Amino acid sequence: MKKNVLSLLVAGSLMSATAWAAAPNTDLNLMPYPQSVELGTGQVELTKDFSVYIKGYRSDRVDFTAKRFIERLERQTGLPTLNWNADSESSATFVIDIADAPQNDVQDMDADESYQLVAKNGQITLKANRPYGAIRGIETLLQLVVTDAKGYHVPEVNIDDAPRFPWRGVSYDTSRHFVEMEVILRQLDAMASAKMNVFHWHLWDDQGIRIQLDNYTKLWEDTTDGDYYTKDDIRHVVEYARQRGIRVIPEISLPGHASAVAHAYPNLMSGMGEQSYEQQREWGVFEPLMDPTNPDLYVMLESVFDEVVELFPDEYFHIGGDEPNYKQWQENPSIQAFIKENKLDGERGLQSYLNAKVEKMLEQRGKKMSGWDEIWHKDLPKSIVIQSWRGHDSIGRAAQEGYQGLLSTGYYLDQPQPTSYHYRNDPMPQGITVDDQLHEGERFVSYQWEKPRTKGGPRKGLLTIIQAKDGKVRAFTDYNGKSRTEVNIIEYTPGESFRGHFDNFMSYTEFNLNLSGEQLAEGSYQLIGNVRWPTTGKIVASSAKEGSSIPAPTGGYPAELTDDEKALILGGEITVWGENYNSLTVENRIWPRSYVIAERLWSDETLTDEASMYKRMRAIDTWSEISVGMRHHANARVLIERLANGANPQPLLTLADYTEPAQYYARNWEKWIQTETPGDLYNQHERLNRFADALAVESYAVYEMNDLVQAYQLGDKTALDGLELHYVKVAAAAETSATIFANNIASIDTVDVAQSTVSIAQLGQTLIERARNQDTLSSADVREYQKMIDAVAVIKDETIVAITVPTERLLHALANK
Repeated sequence: MKKNVLSLLVAGSLMSATAWAAAPNTDLNLMPYPQSVELGTGQVELTKDFSVYIKGYRSDRVDFTAKRFIERLERQTGLPTLNWNADSESSATFVIDIADAPQNDVQDMDADESYQLVAKNGQITLKANRPYGAIRGIETLLQLVVTDAKGYHVPEVNIDDAPRFPWRGVSYDTSRHFVEMEVILRQLDAMASAKMNVFHWHLWDDQGIRIQLDNYTKLWEDTTDGDYYTKDDIRHVVEYARQRGIRVIPEISLPGHASAVAHAYPNLMSGMGEQSYEQQREWGVFEPLMDPTNPDLYVMLESVFDEVVELFPDEYFHIGGDEPNYKQWQENPSIQAFIKENKLDGERGLQSYLNAKVEKMLEQRGKKMSGWDEIWHKDLPKSIVIQSWRGHDSIGRAAQEGYQGLLSTGYYLDQPQPTSYHYRNDPMPQGITVDDQLHEGERFVSYQWEKPRTKGGPRKGLLTIIQAKDGKVRAFTDYNGKSRTEVNIIEYTPGESFRGHFDNFMSYTEFNLNLSGEQLAEGSYQLIGNVRWPTTGKIVASSAKEGSSIPAPTGGYPAELTDDEKALILGGEITVWGENYNSLTVENRIWPRSYVIAERLWSDETLTDEASMYKRMRAIDTWSEISVGMRHHANARVLIERLANGANPQPLLTLADYTEPAQYYARNWEKWIQTETPGDLYNQHERLNRFADALAVESYAVYEMNDLVQAYQLGDKTALDGLELHYVKVAAAAETSATIFANNIASIDTVDVAQSTVSIAQLGQTLIERARNQDTLSSADVREYQKMIDAVAVIKDETIVAITVPTERLLHALANK
C-alpha cells in the first residue's frame, strides 16, 4: 500500500534520537560542552601518585575544591591518592592556577567563571581568573577521566571555556512536599557538576511555609506538620552551596499562593468578615489573597524580610507574584474603594501597588527584587528580574521594555517531557521563523482546531498550510493566543492527511490530522509529548473560497530583540514543582535531564546536535552516579523492588526500560479527574508509589528501536534482527510483570500496561515477519494493525506503552513500500 505524499520533509517524529540530528559535532563525553576544545593525540596518565599543586590565589574554598576533586577522583577510579599535596609546580600532576580573589565577597551575576584547561606532556593545568572558574573547570576535568585496560588517563586537550549566560538556575519547590536535607545537598552537588550557579529555594506556598521564623511562628508551626528547615539548616545549605559556587535565592510568595498564611494569620487576608482557613492539602490556585490595604500585612512582611535577609546573602530576593486569584479583592468593597481612591489600574494595579512597596522594603535591606511574569509593571524599576513561566512572548516583550528576564517555560522538569524539547528551548527569543505571507501563485488553507483538556477548558487555535508554485509547503499555527509559530511539516497529502510538529509552552507538539472535506475527520489528534489528545476542527479560510485570506495572528508575532535587548536575557531556571514528587522520587525526574538544560544555558547556541546530546547525556548519566553520588537510578530501583514485593524485580526493571510516564501535565490531570471519587487523588495525601513514579522520563530502549526502524527504511534489512530482539525481550518481561503487578495493591491497575505491552510486542514481531517475507500490506491490513496500536496508545495507569511509537513507524514503513 502506497500513499501519494506531497511533502515528506522529515521521517519520523522527535521521539527518535537521530531523526533531527546532523553528524555529531562533539568528540568527548562532556556536558555542558565547552566553548572551545582542541583534542590532542596523547594522554596524561593518572596513577596513585597523582598530586595537586595550588598556585596563585588560595583560600579555604580553594583548598576545599582541591580536596573535593581528589575525593571525586578516587570515587571514579578507586585509586587511593594519599599524598596528593605536591611540593612544587613541576612535580605536580595537576596545577590549579587562580589569578585573583573573587571580585566581591558574595557571589553575584558578575562572577568570572571562565577557565582554561590544558593537559599535555604528563601534566594538567587549570587556569582561572577567579575561584569560580576553577570550580567549573574541575568538573570538566572529572568528566574527562577515562578508564581502559591500560589504566586511568585524560586525553591531551586544550579547553577555553566560559558560560554563555550568567544566570543558570534551578528552582526547587520544597513546600508542596518536604524534601529532606540530604536530598537538597545532593542536588547542590549535582548542580555544581552541571555548572549551574543559582539555587532558587521555593520555601513558601499554599501547602506549607517551611522556614523557621522567630516572629510570626504560626507560619511554619501551623502549616508544615513539623517538616520545616531550621535557620541552622538554611545556613548550612547556603554555605554548602557557596563552597560549590552556587548562589541561593529565597522565594517568599505574595500576594497569592497564600493559603498557608491564611491558615496561620487569617486577619491578613482580603476575605470579608472574620474567617478561618483550613490547612490546604489540595493542588491548584486558591482564593486567599493578602490584603495590600491592611497595615498589619506590611508589619508582617517587614519582619519576615528581616529574618530571611539575614539568612540569604545573595543580592536577589524572589517575591513570587504568580497566579493571583483576584476574587477576594473584587468582592471586597473596601478594597475596591481603595483602588478607586488611589486611581489604580484595577486589581492588576493594586498588585503593582503592593509590589512597589515591597520593592522599596527590599531595597532598604540591600536586595533586588525578582518575581514571576505577573510582577512586570511600568511602576517598577528596571533593576527587577522577571522570571517567565509564560514563555518567550512574555520575556521578549519585557526585554523590549528594558527589563531583565529569565526563562523557565520549557524547563519544567517536574513535567515528564522529551529531553530534546528542553535542548531546543533557547532562552533567547528568536522572532518569526516562517514566511506567513501569501505570494503570487500560492495556495493556502486554514483550519480552526480544538482539543479538549482533562482539566480546564479546551485549547483552540489555527493551522495554516501554504503551498508554493513549485510544490513546496510551509505551515504555521496560532496556538491558544500565543504568537505565531512555524510548524515543521513531516508529511502532507492535501485533502487527506497532515503531520507536522513544533515546540510550544506545553511540550513537543505534533499535529496528526485526518483531512476530510471541510472537516478534520475522526482519529485526528495532537501529540503533546507522548500523549495523544483528540482534535476536531474545520476549514475557516482557503484559496478555494472567494475573497478568503489568511487569518491574522491571534497572539501577534514573537519578539525580535536588538543586541541591547538581548543583553537583558540573563539565562534561565529549571523549575521543579512538588505536587507529584517526594524525597525518594524527585531525582529521577530531574536527572540526567538537568545536564542538557545546563548545556543550553552554558554552551554555544550553535551546539544543537541532538544525537550527540543524547549520546553524551547517557555517558554523563552514568558518570553522575559514580562521581557525584546521584541516586536517581538507585531510588528508582527501590521503588521497583517495593512493587516486586519479594519477587525477582528484573522483569519489572526490563519493562520499565520500555515504558514512559505520561508526559506534560497528563499525570496531574489523571489524578484531578478522580477527585470526585473516594480516592481523591489530586492532593498532598496522594500516594507516589506507582510504576509511573519509578520510570525514567524517556525510554532509551525505544530510541534504539526508532533508530532501527529508520535504518530499515533506509535499506538496512539487518536492522529487523535488532528490532526483533527488543520485542522478544520486552514481551517476556511484560508477561512475567503482569503476574507480579497483580499481587501488589499498588500496581493492580498496572497489569493492563504489561498486557498491552505484550500485545504490541507481538504485533511488532508480526510486522517484522511480514517485512522479511516482503509481504504487501493491504489497506485492510493497515487499518486493522493501526486500530490495534490506537487502542494501546492511550494513558494507562499514568503511563504510556512507549513501544507503540516504533511499532507504528514500522507499520507506516511497510505500508508505504
